[in-house]
Amino acid sequence: MVEITNYQDEAYVAIRNKILHLELRPGDRINKKDLQDELSIGATPLREAFLRLSREGLLLVRPQSGTYVSKISVDEVYQARFVRENIEKLVVAEIISHITESDLDELRYLIQLQELQLHSKDYDRFFNLDESFHQTFYKIDHKEFVWNWLQVVNLQFNRFRYLRLEVADLDWQQIFDDHRAIVAAIADKVPTRAETYVSRHLHMVDDDIKVALKLHPDFFE
Repeated sequence: MVEITNYQDEAYVAIRNKILHLELRPGDRINKKDLQDELSIGATPLREAFLRLSREGLLLVRPQSGTYVSKISVDEVYQARFVRENIEKLVVAEIISHITESDLDELRYLIQLQELQLHSKDYDRFFNLDESFHQTFYKIDHKEFVWNWLQVVNLQFNRFRYLRLEVADLDWQQIFDDHRAIVAAIADKVPTRAETYVSRHLHMVDDDIKVALKLHPDFFE
C-alpha cells in the first residue's frame, strides 16, 4: 500500500491502478494531456509519476514515439511466483506455532465471503477477497512489511492476476478449494501439508498463463 503524501504519489497510484486494472491495457499509448485532465493533476507531478512507473517497468518510453503501457513479462511473472511461493510457504509454516482461534476465525470468515462471491460469479470481489486472504497470513505473522515489499516485486505477477478476471475459462473453484485446504492444514497444525497446498495454489499461474496467452497474445512479451 502506497501512502499518498503529495500530488506525485496521487498521480502514481492513480495511473498504476489503471494499469493493474487494465483500464490502461498492455501496449496502449498514453495520452498525457488526456490523463492530466482526467486526474486533475499538473504536468510536473504527472511527469514524476511517469518516471517512477517507468523504473518499475509499467511504462515504456519510446523516443520520438511516446509513452506506452509495457506488456506483461512472462518471465517476470514466473520469477515473481517463485519469490511469492517460497516466502509464503515460510510465513504459513511460521504462523502455525502461534495462530489463535480468532485468527482462524478471520481466515474462515474470508473464505465464507469468497464462497458467496463465487456462487454469485462476482469475480472482481472474489479477487479482492483473495488478496485479503493472503495478506492475513502476513498480518498474523507480523510481516506486513514483507507483504508490502512483495507488492513491488510482484507487479507483473499482479498484472497477470488482474487479467485473470477477464479469462472465463480459468478455474475459480480451485482457488476457493485451495484456500480451504490451506486453512485446514494450519488448523490441524501440519506445516508440511500447508506448504504443499500453498505451492500448488500459487502454481496455478503456470496453467492459467497458457490460457491467457492464447486469448491475449498481444498483452505479453
